[in-house]
Amino acid sequence: MSGDSKIGSVGGVARTGPLRRVVGEATASARAPAQVRPASDNLPAARLTRLANNLADQPPPVDVARVAALRTAIGTGNYGVHPAIIASAMLDFHGRGTD
Repeated sequence: MSGDSKIGSVGGVARTGPLRRVVGEATASARAPAQVRPASDNLPAARLTRLANNLADQPPPVDVARVAALRTAIGTGNYGVHPAIIASAMLDFHGRGTD
């Protein structure tokens, strides 16, 4: 290496040989390859099928009985709307106008 002859000793320590890269355990583990999954797990169709199955196993996100009760109350005219309560909830949701 022609550039090495131009570098003198630094702080009283001279380099006796060329530099070499030393990889520590932390660096080696950071470069470890990721776990390889079977090809069937990586296919978009397989992933979507698994997701659909997981979602099908969960309970519905809507309380169907509550919705039916509200529909019945609205249909019979027994559902009361309280504008002050609704307005207060809207203001609370939006931070009562404080920015």
